[in-house]
Amino acid sequence: MGIINNLINSLKDNFTMAEFSISGRMTVKSLRKQFKDAFGASLRVYKGAKFAPEDATLASIRSGENVKGGELVCKGNLQVGNFENKMKEMFGITVKVANPDNTKLADSKMTIAAVGREAVATDDWSNEQLQCYFWDTLQNLLIAKGYKIEKRDFSKDVEDYYKSSRFKRYRVTFNIYRTKKKKDVTFSIVMTESYYYGIAYSGEVLKDKALEDAIDGAHPSIALDKNWAGFGTPAPRYAMNFKKMDSEAIGKLKNPTSRAVVMNGVANEIDTLVKTLSDTFKAKGL
Repeated sequence: MGIINNLINSLKDNFTMAEFSISGRMTVKSLRKQFKDAFGASLRVYKGAKFAPEDATLASIRSGENVKGGELVCKGNLQVGNFENKMKEMFGITVKVANPDNTKLADSKMTIAAVGREAVATDDWSNEQLQCYFWDTLQNLLIAKGYKIEKRDFSKDVEDYYKSSRFKRYRVTFNIYRTKKKKDVTFSIVMTESYYYGIAYSGEVLKDKALEDAIDGAHPSIALDKNWAGFGTPAPRYAMNFKKMDSEAIGKLKNPTSRAVVMNGVANEIDTLVKTLSDTFKAKGL
C-alpha cells in the first residue's frame, strides 16, 4: 500500500505543480495536447457552437472586441471556472475542461489538477473484445439507420489480427447509390491499423471518370485515390488505432460508461457522410 500511496501522491504533486504558457499563436491541437500532457485532464476548444479546427490558431478563432491578448500561464492549482473565464477574457475563445477520458465536463470549482486525477471507470475487456464490439455495434447501428448490410461476424478476423504482426485488412461493404446507368456505388468501412472509408462501384470496374467527378469536392473528408473512387478517414475525435490503442476515441471505447456514446458518434458521422455523397451524386446527375 505504501508504494501505491507514494505513486498516487507523486501523480498528485506532478499535476498540481505542472504549468505551461498559452499564447494566441498556439494552435488548438497544441493547446489540447499540452493541457493533456501537463494535467491529465481533457480540454474542449470551441469556435462558436462547434469544436474549433485542430490546426487553427487561438487568435484566428477569437470572438468579441474587448480581448486583452498576451500570455497566460496555466497552472494545475487554478480552478476550472477561473481558467475558462481567463481564456475568454484574454483570448476571446470558449474552452471547457473535461475529465481524463473526455466524457463529462468538470465542476467549475475543482482545480485543473484535481480533474486530471479523477478515476476513469474501466473494465477488463481485451483489445480483441473491444474491436469485436466496435464491428458488432457499428453494423447494428447502421442497419438501424436503414442501410442494407449483410451483417458479418468479425471475431475470427479480429482473432487473427492480434495473433499476427503481418498486415491485415477486412471490411464491411454496402450499397449507397444506384446510378442512372444502373450501377451500384458501394461504401466500405475497412480495417487496417485504423478504420477508413472507401467508395467504389460494385463489381470489377471500381471507378471511372464520372464517379470520380461526382466524388471530387463532395465532402472535405473524402479524396480521390488510386485504388478507390474515393478514400476517407474519420474525424480526429472518432479515429481509432486498434494496434496502438492510444487515441481519444479508444479511451472512450474502453470506458463502459462512454463506449455507446462514441459508437453512436461514429455511426452518425458515417450516416451524414453517406447522405452527403448520395445528395451530391444526385445533384451531379450520376
